[in-house]
Amino acid sequence: MGKIKTLVKIATTAGPAVYSIVRTYGPQIRRIMKENPELFETMKNRVSALAGAGSSKRGTAKLKARVGVLREQTTYLYGTANNAMVAEQATAWRKELDLLENSLPVVATMKGKTRRGKIRELESRIDDLAAKILAMTLQDDIEDAEIVEEK
Repeated sequence: MGKIKTLVKIATTAGPAVYSIVRTYGPQIRRIMKENPELFETMKNRVSALAGAGSSKRGTAKLKARVGVLREQTTYLYGTANNAMVAEQATAWRKELDLLENSLPVVATMKGKTRRGKIRELESRIDDLAAKILAMTLQDDIEDAEIVEEK
């Protein structure tokens, strides 16, 4: 039980979207913890990477760090995709991340309230993307674990 609490604690610091995903997939994660500790460790590392991305930075530097971690996640997701839909979704997210990253230099030149408002807007978009990417990654990992169990 301590391991799942650790994962929930990490997810809580990552944000509400990530926390809800860990709660949603809790039963599957518990089963994987028992049956496949290595896969659980991989999942925990992914959630930790999302939680820690840019934590020591502020402003556009923080956003850039988070986009970088999400880009790595989409690359992983594309490489391990079990079907065309997952690969296409990973590609679409990658393009959206590229657009977000390309907007960061413009945001960095903004002043005061305008800049803070735009950063909040981008943080919200990145949070939404992070939740979707993590959900699909966890779902893909859980499906892979179930396929391995069936063999």
